[in-house]
Amino acid sequence: MPTPRRKSAAAETRLLKLATWLASRGEPVTRETIYEAFPGDYAGGDAAREKKWTRDKTDLRRLGIPLIFEEDEGREGAYLVDSHACVLPKLEFSPEEAAVLWTAGQAALRTHDHPLAEDLETALRKLAVGAKGMPPRAALLEADWGAGPPESPGKLLGRLADVVERRKRLKIAYRKTDGSVTERLVDVYGYAWRRGHWIFVGHCHLRGGLRMFYVERVRAMTLAPARPRGHDYEVPADFDLRAWSRQETWEYFEHEPVDAVVRFRGSLAPIAARLLPRASFTRDPDGSRRARLVVRNLRGMVRQALAWGPEAELLEPAEGRTLARAILSSLSARLGEGAPR
Repeated sequence: MPTPRRKSAAAETRLLKLATWLASRGEPVTRETIYEAFPGDYAGGDAAREKKWTRDKTDLRRLGIPLIFEEDEGREGAYLVDSHACVLPKLEFSPEEAAVLWTAGQAALRTHDHPLAEDLETALRKLAVGAKGMPPRAALLEADWGAGPPESPGKLLGRLADVVERRKRLKIAYRKTDGSVTERLVDVYGYAWRRGHWIFVGHCHLRGGLRMFYVERVRAMTLAPARPRGHDYEVPADFDLRAWSRQETWEYFEHEPVDAVVRFRGSLAPIAARLLPRASFTRDPDGSRRARLVVRNLRGMVRQALAWGPEAELLEPAEGRTLARAILSSLSARLGEGAPR
């Protein structure tokens, strides 16, 4: 298949101006509105403008800019750029640059209240796999966290399949986000592939309830049968693994359910329903949208709200706002210590 010819710098600049304008609108716009905003780019008759717009849509997607078409009954429909789903070009690092990034990222993972700890861990794993010249120890993010190397995912998955079939209790050494390792007895109900990670779900005897675990964080896994023969436990009839494999961070069972309210403004308001698909929404007079939902992991909701940026604000509960301020203050103080005076 022939390689697509690269656009000229002038053409890419024009496309980026178009994408920036679409993203800044904050709401879907029709083709006619686009033609009027860029008369020099879409000159000529209807057929000529339509041909140019079709080509621009294709080129925008090739640049990694998602152009969303929203149908509107009775109208021609409209277009929206989801700025939070844009894809950056592939990054290439020299071995020295990759080693510096990996070292800095691993140090950041030791920060207990880092708002993007899980995303950072995923990024570092991709860096370790994709970058050239990385040291062998880069393959293990937790190389210095706890004694002994972790077992291979393949072996762990094989054991999980066995214990799920025979319903035998497990004893695991599990590394938490803060780097500490805890030992737990777990009755595994099922395992699945979830957003780039293998997970397993079951009753955690340490926490006294259902919990989800990442296979990659398991340091050790051994059988701990409660009885010599037969099953150690039964899987509840209402257990649905799909509810866990599709879970968002704020839906993890970390505490009793609490009501939360998140306000989306600016460019996030039109796509709020896609960011929190299981929430109920109301619209404020200024055009912002309020999402109401139940969360079981408030820290996860706070971290996600911070990751969305200033156009997302956690309004309720009050303890969530307090936690957000504490995280931001900690990061601000840490950055201030390293800043030149």
